Amino acid sequence: LKDSYDKFEEVKAIKAVRGERVSFQVVIENAEKTHRYCGDSATVSMRSKLSKYIKMFEIGNVPSDLPIYPSYAGMGEYIMTEPGLLPDVLYPVKKKTNLYTNLHSLKAYWFTIELPTDIEAGEYPVNITFFDERDKTKKKVRVVIEVKNAVIEKNSLTFGQWFHCDSIADYFGVKMMSKKHWQLIERFIEVAAHTGFTMILTPLFTPPLDTAVGTERPTMQLIGVEKKGDKYEFDFSLLDKWINICHKYGIEKFEMSHLFTQWGVSYCPKIVVKVDGKEEKLFGWHVASDSELYYNFLSQFLPALIAHLKELGIDKNCYFHISDEPSVNPNKPDYKNYLKAKNFVNQYLSEYRIMDAMSHVEFFDNGLIEYPVCSTNLIEPFMERDIKERWCYYCCSEGKYVANRFMAMPSYRTRVSGLQFYMNDMDGFLTWGFNFYYTRGAEYKINPFNVTDGAQSWPSGDAFSVYPYENGAIESIRTVVFYEGLQDRMILKELEKKIGKDAVKKMVRDIAGCQVNFKECLDAKILTKIHDTAIDML
Repeated sequence: LKDSYDKFEEVKAIKAVRGERVSFQVVIENAEKTHRYCGDSATVSMRSKLSKYIKMFEIGNVPSDLPIYPSYAGMGEYIMTEPGLLPDVLYPVKKKTNLYTNLHSLKAYWFTIELPTDIEAGEYPVNITFFDERDKTKKKVRVVIEVKNAVIEKNSLTFGQWFHCDSIADYFGVKMMSKKHWQLIERFIEVAAHTGFTMILTPLFTPPLDTAVGTERPTMQLIGVEKKGDKYEFDFSLLDKWINICHKYGIEKFEMSHLFTQWGVSYCPKIVVKVDGKEEKLFGWHVASDSELYYNFLSQFLPALIAHLKELGIDKNCYFHISDEPSVNPNKPDYKNYLKAKNFVNQYLSEYRIMDAMSHVEFFDNGLIEYPVCSTNLIEPFMERDIKERWCYYCCSEGKYVANRFMAMPSYRTRVSGLQFYMNDMDGFLTWGFNFYYTRGAEYKINPFNVTDGAQSWPSGDAFSVYPYENGAIESIRTVVFYEGLQDRMILKELEKKIGKDAVKKMVRDIAGCQVNFKECLDAKILTKIHDTAIDML
C-alpha cells in the first residue's frame, strides 16, 4: 500500500479448502521519502465473516552475522549471504501499531486465517483498514478468500523438532521443573502443536545432545530414580504429566531421548539418582556407554518403562534412540560402540521402533538400524533401499540446493518440504532446532532476538523456529510457511483418495517439470499452481 486510499485496493482471490490455514501479507511503503516516527498511532480494523478466525502479526527483523555457510553460496537461492537484517519474528498486533516506516524501508504485516472445517464454500472478502489517528489518513485493502467445498485431512506425517526444556528455563530465569517452568513448557508445547508437531522429544533423562564433552546441561529428567543396593526404583509421575500435556494439544507420539551420547555412542546421558537419600549424578561423561553399571541400570529401566507405557496404552506410539549421527569412519569407535549398544537395548526394545539420524547407509545395510532418519542432502542411497518407514531430516548441513529453514532462504525453500515429503513417500520428518537458545555445545546462553546463529555456530534460524515471548512463545515466518507445506501434502493426500496416487504425482510432475526430488526446490509460483490445481480437482 503506497498511498492513502478512500477505496479498498482489491487483491485477487486466495484459494483454500475448509480447515486450511491461509496466510497473506500487507506491505506498507514510506511514500513521503522522509524519516517519520509516529509511535503506536495507528489502529487496524477488519470487516469480514472470517474476522473471528483472523490473527494479525507485525513482521520483525532480526540480525544475522552468519546467514549461510560461505560454501553454500550459489547452491540454490538465498535472500542474502552477507551479514544483515532478516524478517522472521511474527509479533502479535494487539490494539495499535506504528504504521510508518523509515526511508527506503517497508513495513510488513502478516495475516493468518484458520478456516473451520464446517465453513460453507464460497467467497469471503476480508476488508482491512489501517487508520492513522495522527493525520487521519486511511490505507485500505481487500483480500478475497475463495473457499472450496472440500475438507483438508488430518496431518498423517509424523513430525517433530527437538524440544529443549532447559532453554526455556534459562531464558525466562526460572528454576528447572518448578511450577512456573511447567507453565512455560506447556505454552511452548501448545505452540509446537500449532506448528504441526505430531511427535515430541521426551526427556526421560537430560538429553545427551549438543552438549560439549565434559560439560552438562541443566537437569531435565522426567524419570525419578532411586537406587537400593543393586536394584532401582522408578517414579513415572512427571512423565505422565508430560504425556497428559502433550495429549491436551493433540501430540500423540513420543520420541524418547537418546540412551547414549551423540556422535560416538561413547558415554551415558546425565542421570540423577537418589542414593542413600541423597541425589547424585550417577551417570554422565564419567561413565562409559558399555559399563556394567549402566547395562545393569538399563536392564531394569527399559522393562519398567515399557510396562508403564503399555499401561498408558501408548507404547506403540513411542520411538527410541541409540545415538545421533554415528560415523562409519574406521578411525572412530562409533560403529563398534553403536553395534554393542544396539544389541544390548534390542533385548528390551525389539518390538519397538529404534530410529536415529543417519548419513551412512551402511548402518542399515548391516542390520544395525531398521528405521534410519537420513539427511536430505545424502538421501539417495536410502531411497534405493526397501525401508519399512521412510524418514528424513535436515539441519545445518543441508543448505546446498535442498530445502531447509534458514532465515536467509526464500520461503519457497521451506514450503516445498511438504511437496517433497509427498512425492518421495516420506512417513516422518525430524529437524533439530525448535527452541535451542544456546551457542554450539550449549556453552553459552543467547537471546534469540539478538543472536540468531548461535554466535556464528550455524546459519541463522537453524537452532530455533520460535521465539520466547511474554509467558510463552511466538512463531516465525518459517514455522507458518513450513506448516503451509504440510497442508500442501494433506491436500494431495486428500486428492489421492479421489484420483489415485499415480495421477496426483503425474499432475505435480507435469506442473513442476521435474521429478521433485529433495534437490529440486520449486519456486513460489509453481507451488501455488500445484496447490490451486489440486484444490480445483477435489
